Amino acid sequence: MRRTTYAAGAVALFVGCLTYQPAVAHAQDIACAVPAPATSGPEDVPGAEERTELRRLATGAGVKVAVIDTGVATNPQLDQLVPGADFVTPEDPQPFLDCDVHGTVVAGIIAGTDIGIAPDAEIMSIRQSSAHYRTPREPGADGAEFTAAGSVETLTAAIHNALDEGARVINMSVVSCLEPAIAPRVDTRGLVEALNRAEHDGAVVVAAAGNANPDCPPGSTVFPAHFPTVLAVGARADSHTLTDYSLPVPEGHRLLSAPGRPALGLSAGHDVWSAGITADRGAVRPFEGTSFAAPVLSGTAALLKQRYPDATAAQIRDIIAAAAEPSGGFVDPLRTLTFLGTTHVLPQSEPLTLTPEVKTHSLAPSRAAVLLSVLAVVGLLTAAVASVVAMRRR
Repeated sequence: MRRTTYAAGAVALFVGCLTYQPAVAHAQDIACAVPAPATSGPEDVPGAEERTELRRLATGAGVKVAVIDTGVATNPQLDQLVPGADFVTPEDPQPFLDCDVHGTVVAGIIAGTDIGIAPDAEIMSIRQSSAHYRTPREPGADGAEFTAAGSVETLTAAIHNALDEGARVINMSVVSCLEPAIAPRVDTRGLVEALNRAEHDGAVVVAAAGNANPDCPPGSTVFPAHFPTVLAVGARADSHTLTDYSLPVPEGHRLLSAPGRPALGLSAGHDVWSAGITADRGAVRPFEGTSFAAPVLSGTAALLKQRYPDATAAQIRDIIAAAAEPSGGFVDPLRTLTFLGTTHVLPQSEPLTLTPEVKTHSLAPSRAAVLLSVLAVVGLLTAAVASVVAMRRR
């Protein structure tokens, strides 16, 4: 049975069956989200002194960061934005279209001129998923004719595209969640190959840990956050505790964390700044989720890549993990860049090589389980889109 569910702070989307046919979305199915104009600007965002101090040390200059997401819209705050591939509408590539108002906010956290962690980093927009486009599927597959854009196959291709274009940091705030019964039967060889290539190319891979919801409960496998060469990032409720919705990571894989609710976001519309997404009757739902915690670490990794251009991805991960708070893994960019142990951490780690740990089974399309893509978007989008999808699928 095909289901699409929505939970506060997160959207669960179907992204493809286990046969992994190419996901090519042919038509926009749901109207684009509308960013809500902000009533304040960067002068009201806390931490100005810390940002000034951080920029004395590094700005991310010379480092390309790939944002594999819903697209990144052009914005005056993103003066080094370049196009990557578009896997949502490849027949009409639009990597700078962000119909979900998601990838643009992620990119702004990394490299926005006024509020970004690494303002001189180059951002490459790779449009890999969208809640607003649907993909034709084989007749009879789970009783559905369409699935949302985005799949593990396109995620794998997006990583290769990022590496082909010279990305040194790869941010994935859109992740795939698999139920415990399904995860062991998924063929991850292609994804593992892509992650191995990133590791040996020295590219740091960062992914959202995922947001807990009925279709992605704790115990689920989250791709690619649960791979050991990926920095998995949860969202913090405050400086001492994680949010309730941040999914845990497997034993032996440390969960890092950062604030999951940006004080100000870049707009994917006509305004420069956005406070969230416009809901019914003018209500505004702020951006919140592990999606917006992950780019904090991507920005930090870009700064470290500038300072240590010859460091391996494993060495950069070690610095970030060593500088993080012991409880909850809180990462502060300034603390990380000034961490006294960096000179001792750098020589210690060599690149890892992953091997697929899951078995491959051939499943008939009618019985194929469905992957879930977790977008840490605002609650208003969850309610508005849910009602539209429900009506269209009856």
